[in-house]
Amino acid sequence: MAMFMGIVDGDGYIEIGPQKQYNKKTKLSVKSTIRARLVIRLHTRDEDLLNYLVKVLGTGSLSHLNSVNQIRLIFSKKDLISIIIPLIKEYNLEFLTNNRRNQYALLTYIIENNVVHWDDVQFKASSLSVHTCDYYINLKFFADWLVGFTMAEGSFGIKANGSAFYQIKQKGLENYNILKAICLVVADKQINDTKPDDNDNYQISLTSKMDIQKTVNFFSSDNNHPLIGYKLKQYELWLVALKASSRYSQIIYPPLISLSSMLLLIFIIPSNEELVVENFKFFVNILNLLQIDSLKCLNLNSSLFFLTPIILNIPIRVKSQKLKIRVGPHSPNIISIIFGYLLGNANLEKNKNGNGTRIIFIQEGSHVKYLLWLHNELAKAGYCNSNIPKIITKLGIHGKMRKVIRFSSWTLTSFNWIYDLWYINDKKVVPKSIKEYLTPFTFAVWIMNNGYKSDGGLKILTYSFSYSDCILLTEALYSNFKLITIIQATGTPNKYLIYINKESMPYLRSIVFRYFIPTMKYKILP
Repeated sequence: MAMFMGIVDGDGYIEIGPQKQYNKKTKLSVKSTIRARLVIRLHTRDEDLLNYLVKVLGTGSLSHLNSVNQIRLIFSKKDLISIIIPLIKEYNLEFLTNNRRNQYALLTYIIENNVVHWDDVQFKASSLSVHTCDYYINLKFFADWLVGFTMAEGSFGIKANGSAFYQIKQKGLENYNILKAICLVVADKQINDTKPDDNDNYQISLTSKMDIQKTVNFFSSDNNHPLIGYKLKQYELWLVALKASSRYSQIIYPPLISLSSMLLLIFIIPSNEELVVENFKFFVNILNLLQIDSLKCLNLNSSLFFLTPIILNIPIRVKSQKLKIRVGPHSPNIISIIFGYLLGNANLEKNKNGNGTRIIFIQEGSHVKYLLWLHNELAKAGYCNSNIPKIITKLGIHGKMRKVIRFSSWTLTSFNWIYDLWYINDKKVVPKSIKEYLTPFTFAVWIMNNGYKSDGGLKILTYSFSYSDCILLTEALYSNFKLITIIQATGTPNKYLIYINKESMPYLRSIVFRYFIPTMKYKILP
């Protein structure tokens, strides 16, 4: 149950509000009752985890949101009153993040005072006390809570430079002591003071070899609730990648690592020819770890193992390579950023030999902070130089001086497939398969790049694309988000934009708002 609380603190919410009622005879509205439910919303890859929660708790219903590749687990007000709240009280549990504490306080106020109508709610959100780091550490359920919180907000990965990390983040200074406690419980060390990003998110990263060992010890311990579902697969693949790396040869690993996860890592490699050719040594290292005859292994049906998406950025290096670095496969977040910006002002450039591609990002005008945010995201993941790009000025129309900021990624052979998808005869086009990559995050990056407010609605510039390309985009927006859009001519020959009307803006905000950096939120706010 503590693990469940951690998931809700990370990726859940308690929804409370008025439920409109109507008199069936008069058809007039009457006093609104109260709607209350608990919702956990995850990517469809985590359906196994949600099914596990339904099975263990004996309640809850699943709702698929196929257009955005998400799935919801919903607990009704009846579920909360009869099962969830009694379990929380029985095991002396509590929510730890500030938002969830406030939501739960309102819920219990309504239930304990038998409040039926929304207009009768007299609850005043009192300022919650800020718990100390020691408070969290001394909670008997904190370790199991942390496992659930990690499944919601944490990640295991390897950067492009080959260094491993365990990361977890949370929004708001009021939750900062939770991160301090996590650092102490997992790695037995004090967190270095850190500043929030533009979205007020605080993040801790455990990266030293000793930190990695302690992270492995914590998440492989029989004393803690095990990881479940997609995060378990990610963790097991992470262990396999660590074990194949000479950098982490001294790490003491758990006695059993899932054979299926090892095979998944092996057989995801043949999906990219570059990895098969250039990283055979890594492939053989994995085979040796498994003590499997390589010939027998190569005769296996690899289609059996394409069951789990891989989000580790595993570095691929060859002594004879001439390129700066070669990386792959890429995380979904990185792909969303790249594709979102390619829908805007980014361009791809293949080197002269045609064996490597780089991405060029450029931003003009007053939105420098946006590109600096983008640069920071890519630099953290090892995709570009970490030096902050310089702002230059150039002469614009009518002699007006304009600020310009520009940077490019490293040249990577694993970007070649993106170039082939986006370019025909060296001209950028919208990929036929764009809807497969148009996630809410991709959509948000695209709007931040090329969107602007207009008459209460939103216009997205698509000057780089043909009318048929714009049709592909509008079809993808409707297919993925059920969002109706209009293609408009700009008055300039063969230049178009996509318009989202005023009535659709609240729905649009529900899709992309969480991904917007503060300086760009004005584009979609009323």
